[in-house]
Amino acid sequence: MNLHIVPDTTFINTFYDNLQELGLLNENKIIVRTNNKTLSAVKRDLFFSPLNSRSFMEYVGDTLQYKKVFVHYFTPLLYRWVAHHKFRELNWAVWGGDLYNLSSLDHICYEPLTKTNYVSRDSSLKKILYETKVWITQEPFRKKAYAKVNNILTWMQSEYQFALRHLDVRANHQFFFYENQFPYERLDSIREKPSYTKELSLIIGNSASPANNHLDVVRFLETHKVKANLLIPVSYGDSGYISFLRKNLSYSYGNLEFVDRYMAFEEYLQFISAADALVMNTVRPQGYGNILMMLYMDKPVYFNEKNISLPDLTQNGISWRSIDDLPSLSKENAELSNKAAVVKLLSHERLLKAYKALFT
Repeated sequence: MNLHIVPDTTFINTFYDNLQELGLLNENKIIVRTNNKTLSAVKRDLFFSPLNSRSFMEYVGDTLQYKKVFVHYFTPLLYRWVAHHKFRELNWAVWGGDLYNLSSLDHICYEPLTKTNYVSRDSSLKKILYETKVWITQEPFRKKAYAKVNNILTWMQSEYQFALRHLDVRANHQFFFYENQFPYERLDSIREKPSYTKELSLIIGNSASPANNHLDVVRFLETHKVKANLLIPVSYGDSGYISFLRKNLSYSYGNLEFVDRYMAFEEYLQFISAADALVMNTVRPQGYGNILMMLYMDKPVYFNEKNISLPDLTQNGISWRSIDDLPSLSKENAELSNKAAVVKLLSHERLLKAYKALFT
């Protein structure tokens, strides 16, 4: 029997369904850690409880009874729990936020303008007190928890290497991903509709997250006089950062629109398919739902060359472009050939093979 400690997110629904498809539910116990009285995103009939509560402890029982224990998204409270328990094999499924948002690594994700004008100034007393509390109460357990990790689960070898370089962890790498169920057929039908607009249309980033380094990339476009209309998705993310962007972001060589409305899925597919390119000025891997859909449609995605995931894209035969190449973008060269490589990279068949090896 394996044990999975998971957050209350929609990805757990497909994770459960994939285990069910393989006939592995009886071999894998799943508990959703949450302080809420009801589940919000998880729609499967799963046990849920606050971490370290009596009900959590009773449901889990002796951790040595499990062949493997999987922590899906490490949190400060999970550091303490892991430090206080013994395991035959402990696995960490990386989510991104539990790696790149660590206070010791957060600075790596920001480019100069974003770091100076927003991140360095976003230090309220409440935030400082919270981070101090976490450091005092949980930090002593972090190193102990990392020392117990046997395997790091991620689809990116480069992300695994990043963890080894920056954390006190000595673990092996296991290929793993959560299925995103991309709407390939719908994307194919949408892609067939030709665009008659003359102006370039660029989607900048994926959300109102400062890790998108909006200030820096828009300054680059401005400096190089790139004629294009800029679409800035801010329908979710940091509300303070949204206000900051509205006050500080402008563009001289095309329209700049903050896309803040909620879109139904079909409308969202139309939105991304109408753009000529996606620009991701992130250092950390982020927004891969958008990235893979654009790549599948053979549209170019322009990356910050420091982006940690780029070696994995290249290794898997996926073509990408550097933000430095944006000044040469035109309607005539706004197309790459990535569809087959994207399907192969995170295919359902590859997922089932990986899950059978990991969770049997």
